[in-house]
Amino acid sequence: MPGRPPYPTLSKNELAGAQYYRIEHEHPVTLLGYIAVLEGNAPGPRLADRLAEATGLPGTAFRTLREHAELDGGHLDDLHRVLDALALPPALRTAVSVSALHTADLLTRLFLSLAADPGGHP
Repeated sequence: MPGRPPYPTLSKNELAGAQYYRIEHEHPVTLLGYIAVLEGNAPGPRLADRLAEATGLPGTAFRTLREHAELDGGHLDDLHRVLDALALPPALRTAVSVSALHTADLLTRLFLSLAADPGGHP
């Protein structure tokens, strides 16, 4: 697409690596920010079919995505209840929030790079 700025690519270990780092160097509860982003944005019920059609891959390649679309509906509410029950101090609430924001940024970069190169050549 002409005129579009290049999107930075995401190394394959960056998303998980950030979580390992936060767990080790900040606090294990920071993983809940990552989980909140993933569980709070369940895929739509037709996404797996649309991706199979768009990529030419068999529908079975998107089995996990399809299962998440069916199962993840109320998980974010459950996670909010857990976070409320933990009554975290402000510094840890901030760390969980930063983890969520960082995760959202990394996923956005991942999806933009996939959209720019659907063949998956990182």
